Amino acid sequence: MHFRKRHRTDSEILKYISGHIDKDINRLLNAESLPMGGCDVPDFDKFGVYESLAQRIGRSERRNVWTVCKWACAITLVLLNVGYLAYQNIDLSKPVYKEVCSLKGERLVVLLEDGTRVWLNADSKLVYPEQFAKDKREVSLVGEAYFEVKKDISKPFMVQADEMNIRVTGTSFNVSGYPTDSVVTTTLDEGGIVISYPYAEKSGTYQMAPGQTAIYEKGSRLCKVMTNEYYKDASVWKENKLIFRNAPLEEVLTTLSRQFDVSFDIRSEKIAAFTYNFTCKLNNLSGIFEMMSAITPIKFNEISENVYAVKEK
Repeated sequence: MHFRKRHRTDSEILKYISGHIDKDINRLLNAESLPMGGCDVPDFDKFGVYESLAQRIGRSERRNVWTVCKWACAITLVLLNVGYLAYQNIDLSKPVYKEVCSLKGERLVVLLEDGTRVWLNADSKLVYPEQFAKDKREVSLVGEAYFEVKKDISKPFMVQADEMNIRVTGTSFNVSGYPTDSVVTTTLDEGGIVISYPYAEKSGTYQMAPGQTAIYEKGSRLCKVMTNEYYKDASVWKENKLIFRNAPLEEVLTTLSRQFDVSFDIRSEKIAAFTYNFTCKLNNLSGIFEMMSAITPIKFNEISENVYAVKEK
């Protein structure tokens, strides 16, 4: 014969707790678990119970301070036990992920729970867990970001950027991997990183040293790691600057489009061959237009809100 376990009512639960409150408080102070008397805790209106108790306490002039404290503790114990039972139903094996997105014309700084700092460039997205696993720290990036990774040899930090995997233990580096770009670029400032390309036809790993840049070509699936004299240029955007060195017009306009949330319409095939060498601040778009017009015979006309036509002079 099977007997169905009876669910106790709110008043029965509170009566039980009241009768055992002193012992339960001592158990809590000694970090011991609380027995629930073999009963299940049903769903109940805990805030209604609180109100009712508070009113009774207020009406009773003869209650001493300890009795009031006991009822306050009783309410807390009920809430704690309900919360504990709910907590036991959570599957901690499934991490909760957060997603931070920077819009065009916007740059953000993200502080991860391990102390790692991430500068997120315009039109980019960073996905990371609220809490890292015990043996590794994994994030994914779409767009561009600069990482200052908190050193922890026992928990390597890994970045997935398009087809590039980056593994570090503590270092500073820049990654650029916009979906519309033909390459994924990683530039190392300090420390050491290992990059790999699992989707490449000839997959392998590359150990990078400070001052080097790795360029992975999506189309050919080839990777080149080289010493870069101007490696610091890759991350000047986080200092509100841009540096272009022999950059084609289309590359310059693509960068400006992301940084200022504007669009360009090139009206001449001839000017598409122009290249640029200049440094600028990311706070004056009209000043950048003037600089580019002084370097090459082009002009910018605003044809609608935040849309510019680029023509020959």
